[in-house]
Amino acid sequence: MQVRVTKLGHIGLTVRDIDRSVAFYERYLGMRLTEKFEYPEEKIGHGVAVAAGAFVRCDVTHHELSIFRMRKDILGDDAPAAPRFGFGLHHIAFELGSPEDLKALYVSMRDDGVEIVNCRKGGPGNQPRFYARDPDGNLLEFYWGIDKIGWDGTPRLYDPIEEIDLLDFDFDAYVANREEDSRKARARLTSGVRTA
Repeated sequence: MQVRVTKLGHIGLTVRDIDRSVAFYERYLGMRLTEKFEYPEEKIGHGVAVAAGAFVRCDVTHHELSIFRMRKDILGDDAPAAPRFGFGLHHIAFELGSPEDLKALYVSMRDDGVEIVNCRKGGPGNQPRFYARDPDGNLLEFYWGIDKIGWDGTPRLYDPIEEIDLLDFDFDAYVANREEDSRKARARLTSGVRTA
């Protein structure tokens, strides 16, 4: 029997300033601090490198984001920032509840000077989205309306990835197009009722 996970549990990030990072995720994403901790220098926690941390959550789950500061002898204040491109974490994605929430977050971040990388649609999952960077330069994706996979396990066809103006994007036309694609797919299926 093959073991299967039930869901992705949480992401762990190493940051320079825990309070700054917690404040960022609370302010822009409405996440909440569950708890914060600091290990005495003679103790070892979360492996051998962690000096302090915080657990942040979206809902009642203890944490979806672990934020850590490393011991100074492991990762000093003069350590270089994470590379923009390199092996390891590429991005963290957050789902928003509505197009209005997505646009409001975009405007809030943009107006506060948070680095916005780009806005896109199309590609696998086909969701309208934008990308921004957190205070430590981690790439974050914010999206609404990602495709769902049906009983047959087959993803639907999607448009090529293209840049969009998120504030002028026609979400109603996007939903109508998706519904029409679904209607056409259903029309190709038989009823599934056995006749003999």
